[in-house]
Amino acid sequence: MKKYDIVKLVNETPYKQNNLQKDMRGIIFRIRDCVEVLFFNNLDTKDYAIVNINKNDLVVENQTLPEQLRQDFLKFEEKILRNAKNFLTTPQISAYQIVELLVEDEKYTKFGIHKGDKGCIMSDKIVANCVEVDFSGIDKKGNYYGDCIPVKIKDVKIIKQ
Repeated sequence: MKKYDIVKLVNETPYKQNNLQKDMRGIIFRIRDCVEVLFFNNLDTKDYAIVNINKNDLVVENQTLPEQLRQDFLKFEEKILRNAKNFLTTPQISAYQIVELLVEDEKYTKFGIHKGDKGCIMSDKIVANCVEVDFSGIDKKGNYYGDCIPVKIKDVKIIKQ
């Protein structure tokens, strides 16, 4: 087991409070009494955590990081450590919730979507603080309207779970 090895979590029980799950993959960042493992949130591309894991709760995968990625980690190691939390965030928005658009903005109006329009979140995944929202429907005349677009989380509010 060495720095930047890819590992799999085989015992999630001690790490429930960190929102880690069995079979999650991580990258060894530092080895001390425990192993500091970098985990990325598969639901939010901007979220990551560095968690102290017992060596017995990990299995080294038969994969290696590309050299360029290793160099990037080395270059930004202090910043990564400084900004790391020890838990992964659980998104407050989830698939199939009904939301209302809170703003009138050209990035939405160009798709025919306006403040007050209601849509359905289509995925639990958050990318660049955006979720995919379906604002489409069929009007009384049978015509299709709207679109399915990425929307900033701060630009919507949940109106129905």
